[in-house]
Amino acid sequence: MSNTDAHASHAPSRRSVVKGAAWTMPAVLVAAPAPMVAASTGALTFTGSACKLPGSATDTYKGFVFELVATSTGGAADTVTVITSVTVNGVVEPVFTVSVKSGACTCAPCGNAPAKHQFCTPSSAGTQRVLLYTDGATSGTSSNSEICVTYVQYGCDCSPLVGGSRPVTICSGQRSTPPITGGGGACRIAGVFPLPA
Repeated sequence: MSNTDAHASHAPSRRSVVKGAAWTMPAVLVAAPAPMVAASTGALTFTGSACKLPGSATDTYKGFVFELVATSTGGAADTVTVITSVTVNGVVEPVFTVSVKSGACTCAPCGNAPAKHQFCTPSSAGTQRVLLYTDGATSGTSSNSEICVTYVQYGCDCSPLVGGSRPVTICSGQRSTPPITGGGGACRIAGVFPLPA
């Protein structure tokens, strides 16, 4: 009997090589980036502008003001954006309000959220400028802050938009928040004053 066959080294067959290659392909495809998903934006986005509202600026708000841009996603219909929660530096900020600075419309408030937590975006506006004010009593007033906003969108008749009935959360990233005092200061967001009630 010969041991040559038992210890013979055979080159892999072409079929084995193809099988092995098929198993490695998904790992390469999964690791590839998806730029279209990363670049997508929602109905509400931050502009990058933010200011601190110190106690000397106002007795009403001693927190922050962040500038946002809203886009109607209702096609030919106006939309209502309801902000359901706000966090500043990871801390829930229960006292906040929104102030529309361009492109207002008159949809009725939707749901149980206070009117100061929601706003209407006209379908014809293209984009709309909105300021979000926080109180700061809970989250403090640091000079660099990140704000996260969770919102839901509805049609003007308060019917859920397709895919809009699920909450969406957006975050500003860490932003420098220079102080604004008496309408001046280092902050350069237009229209901060007068402050909302």
